[in-house]
Amino acid sequence: MNNSPRFSFNDLVTKLDAPFDVFKFDCRGIISTTEAFKLRDALLKMTFKKKSCDLYSFSQSSDFIRSPNLEKPKEVEQFLIFLKEIKQNIATYLGKKFNSMISASCSKYDRGDYLLCHDDRVDDRSVAFIYYLNYDWLPEWGGTLDVYSVDNMNCAKEIVKNINPEFNSMIFFPVEKYTYHQVAENTSAFSRVSINGWFHCDELSWEMYDHPVKCLSPIYTPHLISPDRVKTAFDVFIDPMYQDNMYREAVRDIFIRDGFIMCEGFFKPCMVDILSNEIFSNSMNWKIKGPLNKRQYKHVDNKELPNSILFIVNMLKTDCMFKFFHECSGLEFLGVNIEVQRWHGGHYMVSGGNDGVAGFDIFSVYFFFSQCFGDMSSADEDMHYVFEEKDTLLPKFASTPQHNTMLLVNHDSKTDLYVKYCKIVDGHAWTVVVANYIVKNNLDSRILLENIDN
Repeated sequence: MNNSPRFSFNDLVTKLDAPFDVFKFDCRGIISTTEAFKLRDALLKMTFKKKSCDLYSFSQSSDFIRSPNLEKPKEVEQFLIFLKEIKQNIATYLGKKFNSMISASCSKYDRGDYLLCHDDRVDDRSVAFIYYLNYDWLPEWGGTLDVYSVDNMNCAKEIVKNINPEFNSMIFFPVEKYTYHQVAENTSAFSRVSINGWFHCDELSWEMYDHPVKCLSPIYTPHLISPDRVKTAFDVFIDPMYQDNMYREAVRDIFIRDGFIMCEGFFKPCMVDILSNEIFSNSMNWKIKGPLNKRQYKHVDNKELPNSILFIVNMLKTDCMFKFFHECSGLEFLGVNIEVQRWHGGHYMVSGGNDGVAGFDIFSVYFFFSQCFGDMSSADEDMHYVFEEKDTLLPKFASTPQHNTMLLVNHDSKTDLYVKYCKIVDGHAWTVVVANYIVKNNLDSRILLENIDN
């Protein structure tokens, strides 16, 4: 590394135009282009472990400093010396006092990899840094560091800055309760490589806190309709096997045993054709559902639904569907909340993102409709729903949607849900009608009455 006296640290740092303090450190005067390429080549020969969960998918090396037995190439050792030298420069520049700890590892984002919106508030992290080793990286390849504005609750609101991972430069910023950022999906055929980590501090400027959780709203109590209208609706729109008592008993047995069941072909083909014409038209007023540190998908107000989809929503509120789902699950319900959603590339829900059902026992019903008919690929590549034990990150089961299927799930108060990030490179689009039925033995009637909207 070339510690040239011609430059001071402050001369090499630029504050970027961003909603919070983000700084770019131009390393070219200290690390030559040749040295940077050698470092990249050395890193790519190291062992990486693929990491994947609700929040990210990428490959990472072991921590260079916290793994004392890790064999590191000389180029990596030299970079760590450089990192320790500039640590004090960054502390002075930001007015921080770091402790002795540094976290540093190499992250490799291949095609389809990503890191979703988060704020880095873990343990004693004080300042985050990312050193980029991607020569001539184009912004249209994805892989940008995206930074977010926040609302009045310090929840991520929208992306307001895309920072391209410029070769031989470092980005650093203080970790705060509003420093939401992500690594956008890599849509290129090239690996995005960086060394990233944190400087740590004994006295933090941020605190962990929980965002307020709202109950599902509105909640509909069962609407009474005549048996004749029920039979007509079932005969015209729903596959006859769902009217068979023995079939519903079989569904209930599997549901009680497994906690979920995927049922194919719920609607007749004629109804699917009608739905598809409206669902995938350009006339629906889709809006982004956030906050983006918890979820990102589109939804439409139930009052603005086209007739065929409104028919499904209204059907799910009826006493006959409450009875139908009771027969399929053995559960009884107080009310239901219904949302029509659109999912495509860039959408996700992280674990705990469905906070409207937190603390309640819920029977969840999902109706899936795909714009791309045909078989889906593996669950690792396409959208899928993962249900897990709350606060454990231990999956209980996962389900990949198919066109015109109905997923029934026992989503009790001890179960969390995340919807795996929908990759841009996959190109599928889904419309999902979600009905969350509140199980009768769980919710106090007074709470329910406060949220009823008939």
